[in-house]
Amino acid sequence: MEWHVITGEYPPQLGGVSDYTYQVCRELAREGDRVHVWAPASHLGTFPDETVQVHALPGGFGQRGLRELDRRLRSYASPRNILIQYVPHMYGWKSMNLAFCWWIFMQRKHNVCVMFHEVAFPFRGGQRFRHGLLAIVHRMMAWMILRSVRHSFTSTEPYLALLRTLGNSETPISMLRICSNIPLESYDSDCLPIRNEDRPSELFTLGIFSNFAAELRDVLEPVIGCLLANPKMEVLLMGPGESLRQSLAKQYPEAADRIRSTGRLHVTEVAEHMRDCNALLQLYPEGASAARGTLIAAMASGVPVVTSAGPATDKLLLDSETMLFSDGSPQSIRDAAELLSNNPALARELGCRAQRLYKQSFQPAVIVSRIRDAMSCANHAELLAHEPALHG
Repeated sequence: MEWHVITGEYPPQLGGVSDYTYQVCRELAREGDRVHVWAPASHLGTFPDETVQVHALPGGFGQRGLRELDRRLRSYASPRNILIQYVPHMYGWKSMNLAFCWWIFMQRKHNVCVMFHEVAFPFRGGQRFRHGLLAIVHRMMAWMILRSVRHSFTSTEPYLALLRTLGNSETPISMLRICSNIPLESYDSDCLPIRNEDRPSELFTLGIFSNFAAELRDVLEPVIGCLLANPKMEVLLMGPGESLRQSLAKQYPEAADRIRSTGRLHVTEVAEHMRDCNALLQLYPEGASAARGTLIAAMASGVPVVTSAGPATDKLLLDSETMLFSDGSPQSIRDAAELLSNNPALARELGCRAQRLYKQSFQPAVIVSRIRDAMSCANHAELLAHEPALHG
């Protein structure tokens, strides 16, 4: 098969969609497919990618860029297989690019699938007018896209429910989990060993893999403070967390030597640091969500994960018993970490369960298999629709 993948992010640009798209494109190429990636020129730089052909769009996804994309796509065989990675803000126009939605609508004669990484800005009580407008326009955009494509995917149950509300009965909408942005082979082994198992005198290391944005720092600071009250625990901040480390060191000077930071890491370096941890602490304001790439990367590692539930937490994660869920309070998270510290067998079992679930539902090979199946069904339906004309 030949694929045309449309995305607003691709390496070397940083971002979860960028990493995800690269992994999916690489897996499609491994299957023997020809893969073309179409992305804004300003994001591409000189990224060496021998597995796919990357096409730079100097005009991005504005009207000029969309005309250029349309012109260049015409040189390829029709009908084309088009896979769109969709996040409203990724395509410019202050995240209200209605022209891009119209372009998708005009591709109806082709086999178009869309992956909704995000659907729409949420409605919240008392929100500013601009945010309310965004919530309305984003739903209009999703409504239009759902009626323009052969198959739609999304990564979480809340997104799936919203899309089914906005969609119709004619276009299939199904779950397609996101993969870890760390290649599975980087983890090196199944169910990584628990460092403290043979050396109980060592510190129990809790790793946190994050971008440490302000909303996450507000969640993490009180929790880390509570963890450090246990003199046998240390915290490793994996990612750009140096400013958080410095802030915590000032607040808890007696524990400053038990707070470490790696600085920004390349995705291939993260697994090595995860192997140095006894457990991973992955907390989010909305609760553990299958749309969070850092959480999925932690699942794939084989290291046990401590997290908390919330409105965005998928039933799959809650029911699979692959993570240790707390109620989100600092003390309950510390209790969960101490439980793992005192029970290495439980820690190992949780890590193995999470990694098995990842391989069953989240890894790139599974994602690509489902995309290819959906596209094959779309192609078959198109042939059936034209059969009367062919034989009439």
